[in-house]
Amino acid sequence: MNAMDTRAQIAAELAKADDALAAGEALLGIGLFDDAVVRFYYATLHHASAALLAEGVEATSHRGVHTLFSQHLVRPGKLDVATARDLRRLAALRDAADYDRNFRFDRTGAEVEAEVARAFVARVRAWLASGGWVEAPSA
Repeated sequence: MNAMDTRAQIAAELAKADDALAAGEALLGIGLFDDAVVRFYYATLHHASAALLAEGVEATSHRGVHTLFSQHLVRPGKLDVATARDLRRLAALRDAADYDRNFRFDRTGAEVEAEVARAFVARVRAWLASGGWVEAPSA
C-alpha cells in the first residue's frame, strides 16, 4: 500500500470513527446508555485501526486490533499504556452492554465512558497529526 492509499484508508477509518462517536453522543442524549457505550467503543476501535494503518499494519479482527495496537504503538512508546488500557476497557464494557442481560449503564456510567472514549480519540488523533497523517486539531 502506498502513502496515498494509506491516507485514504486512514481517512475511511476516521470517518467511521467520527460517525460512531456522533452516534454515541446522540444515543447518550436520548438515554440509550448501553448503546451509547457500544458506539463509543467502535469510535476507539476505528481510531486504533487508523493508527495501525499509519504504521503499515492492518488487523482483521477486534482482538487483532487490540494485540497489534499494543505491539506496534504502545510497546515502542508511540502511545502510552493508558491508551491501550482504555481500548480494552471499552471493549469489555461493549461486550457487557451487548451480551449481559443483567448489565445496564446509567447516565453517570455512560458519561464516564464517553469521556474515556473522547480522551482516547484525542490522543490517537494527536499522534496521527504528529505523523502528518491528519491535520492537527484546531485549538
